[in-house]
Amino acid sequence: MDTEKIKDSLEEVLAICEDGEEGYQTASEKIKIGEFSTLFLRFSQQRKLFQEELKNEGLKMGLDLKVSGSVKGFFHRTWLATKALVADNTEENVIADAMEGEKQALRVYESALAKSQLPAYIKDMLQEQQRLIKVAIQQLQGLKQEL
Repeated sequence: MDTEKIKDSLEEVLAICEDGEEGYQTASEKIKIGEFSTLFLRFSQQRKLFQEELKNEGLKMGLDLKVSGSVKGFFHRTWLATKALVADNTEENVIADAMEGEKQALRVYESALAKSQLPAYIKDMLQEQQRLIKVAIQQLQGLKQEL
């Protein structure tokens, strides 16, 4: 078991979860419909929980996982912040941005899960988190249809 590769994989997942937490927090502040804002806050808290689960499992393996968001996430958040200042920040746009972020998260999870060096119990945890991200995408699609 190559612990450095495991650490790299988990830190990539942590980064996208941190991006999701921050993105949903920002979205909850931008969106004007209360029930949508509440859902985005719940997703933000869920991504924070994902991070804690990953960090705890890393610690059990003797890994000190550190992350401060992905580079892609940084540019995405910066673009969103700029866009919010100069563009029409409609609920539809916020939901579309959230869906794009979740699709990126799925790609990161798929990449991590494809790596055979991860222990089975870590893969199980990642698969459960991935399942919840897919549920979030379905909920976002439902919100989009409500508009």
